[in-house]
Amino acid sequence: MVWGGGVLGEDLGVLDFAGGTPVHVCSGATASAVSIYLSYPIFRSRKSAVRTPTHIRIHRPGNSFFQLLAMIIIWGSWLAFDAGTVLALNFQAVMALCVTNLCASAGALTWSCMTYFETGRWSLDSTFMGAIAGLVMITPSAGFIDMPTAFFFGIFGAVVCRQALRIKFTKFAHHWRWVDNGDTFATHCVGGIAATICTGLFAQKKVAAYGGVEIDGGVFFDGNVRQLWVQIVEVLVGFTWSFAGSYAIIALIDCIPGLEVLAVDKHINEGLDMNETEEFLSGMEYPDEVDYTPTPKGIISL
Repeated sequence: MVWGGGVLGEDLGVLDFAGGTPVHVCSGATASAVSIYLSYPIFRSRKSAVRTPTHIRIHRPGNSFFQLLAMIIIWGSWLAFDAGTVLALNFQAVMALCVTNLCASAGALTWSCMTYFETGRWSLDSTFMGAIAGLVMITPSAGFIDMPTAFFFGIFGAVVCRQALRIKFTKFAHHWRWVDNGDTFATHCVGGIAATICTGLFAQKKVAAYGGVEIDGGVFFDGNVRQLWVQIVEVLVGFTWSFAGSYAIIALIDCIPGLEVLAVDKHINEGLDMNETEEFLSGMEYPDEVDYTPTPKGIISL
């Protein structure tokens, strides 16, 4: 619908350079659908006495070295696929690489500083999350914005995604068993929505022209107010499509005997890695993990 033509790509003229909606909004919608179903299953998992959502809870970051390794791999790969989206060696590809790196850097720095001002400590986890937020923010706009705008995108993305991340530590989320240990909703879904809408606001004709691409531009630089509404439609369609489809798929899987989506409580308590393979990659749980929150004051009020 976005890259393959059709209503969004050709008729409406959506601006989505490297996958803000197909990659980020849709993955966040899927994570939300799966999280909701796991907390409130409706088929075989619900009827099982040994499979309950009581074990679903928030976990600490388990392995900082793996997180650092993942950040290096993801960041480097993101530079390649954003720049490679042009499918040519031209100035637009170089510009896409530069704005991607700058946006990720701005996001990592912003999130780290916010954590430091709140807790008094620098955090590798915060650097990682900020970089991801920046990379998500730049994805749909990498071929359409300049360097100063990319720096602003990184800061804005880190602030928005960090605030969205705080939702899962609230009393509301605890009451409704909202768990997203991969932070997919906060970073990919919320960040992808913000990025797609911001693309409609800040896209520039002159930057797209570096690769010989003609666009109508966005609201602020080219006065194209229509583009904002087009981007909002893209976000709504992408989220609805992915959420509904993913929820239906996981519900249908849960109908099949032997494929119940909730694990057996006993196996969860033993550790799934240990139960299935008698091996584990990460260390055992922290003794205080049941009460874990990333801030010293516990429950967060938005």
